[in-house]
Amino acid sequence: MALAIKLLPEYLILVLLLGATRAWLFPVLGAHDGIFWVVAMAVAGTLFVIPTAGEVPIVQAMFALGMGAGPAGALIMTLPAVSLPSLAMLSRIFSLRTRLVIVVGVVLSGIAGGLIAMIVF
Repeated sequence: MALAIKLLPEYLILVLLLGATRAWLFPVLGAHDGIFWVVAMAVAGTLFVIPTAGEVPIVQAMFALGMGAGPAGALIMTLPAVSLPSLAMLSRIFSLRTRLVIVVGVVLSGIAGGLIAMIVF
């Protein structure tokens, strides 16, 4: 219970800050399907908090607005995996090195998924 009392304010603040910055990170939608957008969406998807199964309607809506298959593939791979608040809460348990390995692994898998989506679709 004591851990929950410590983590809840931290989680709420990080979620609110990420929610506020989301409008600046995802405003430009169009036929963007280059490697830059795949990498950008892989990094952004790794940082944001999305509820379980919430990534599907988000990516579907962005895809309908014209997002390319590559960035959409990167988002669908990275959104459910990890988030900045979860990494912050894990700082009490895992070392910085371990958390960086997690982030790099998720981003690289998102980039790979985005590139595969670009090739296939």
